[in-house]
Amino acid sequence: MIEIFKTDIQEQGQAEKVSGVLANLLPNARISFDLDDQDKVLRIENPDIDTDAVVAAVRDLGFKCSVIPDKICPDMSNSAENMKGFWDSSFVEHKAMWGFEPTRSAIIAKDLFIQHGVGDILVPGIGYGRNARVFTESGMKVTGIEISPTAIEMARNYYGSGMKIYNGSVTDMPFDNHLYEGIFCYGLLYLLDADQRKKMILDCYNQLEQGGWMIFSVVSKNSPNYGKGKNVAVDTFEIGTGGQIFFYDVDTVKQDFGRYGLVDFAEIEEPHNVAMNKAPFRFIVIKCRKEYPRAKGRG
Repeated sequence: MIEIFKTDIQEQGQAEKVSGVLANLLPNARISFDLDDQDKVLRIENPDIDTDAVVAAVRDLGFKCSVIPDKICPDMSNSAENMKGFWDSSFVEHKAMWGFEPTRSAIIAKDLFIQHGVGDILVPGIGYGRNARVFTESGMKVTGIEISPTAIEMARNYYGSGMKIYNGSVTDMPFDNHLYEGIFCYGLLYLLDADQRKKMILDCYNQLEQGGWMIFSVVSKNSPNYGKGKNVAVDTFEIGTGGQIFFYDVDTVKQDFGRYGLVDFAEIEEPHNVAMNKAPFRFIVIKCRKEYPRAKGRG
């Protein structure tokens, strides 16, 4: 997440002093200043930011510091256009921000797809394709949905032009009438509001073949970032400026997925990039299958 602060820091030496203190407070965070900006902007990017602690640390050094609302990260639940702007600017600035190692969730999904002979999959929120590699290397055909044109271009540079990626928001699904053997979605769902989550799950289920599998990986209430930031709804917290995350538990998994062929779910750890000395997030991997219609009995 990204947070922007207004300060009264005037000199580069002062900025370096503050950066040193904040680096101890937030190991491996990206910390930068724009002293040419009228607000003498302090910008921090980190998965988990305690804004009150940052403000206190800067003020303890004798400088003014306050959060600037809605400077960089818009309310992503507000509109697809805001989401597009946020994610595209993030990929423009940070490129392959999560590296190219696949998540544990993607590896779990790949193993299940292989076990059940799944060869044609849809990946909503494919980004620049870091999770797609485990599927393509296993001989699966991958189609993606991605809101950021920059991320799509990155994926094409990595995979070539053979992978179809629809440019748009998952809130506008479906993008084709094709039925897929498998669907994998990492994260993303928990960034949507309740109505958007229900629609996306239904849209994915409707695009499954009979007997097809869909796997979602969502953040758990047992994750260390649960409860951080402003509480804006039940189990939903605003982290950073405007970005909202909904945290799942057993009850909400059953509530959201119970009518869509829920087979199994389990909590796992998803480590950060190896460079980040942070506690791993806790995710719930949810497995659903679209059952074949039952044969009618003879009278």
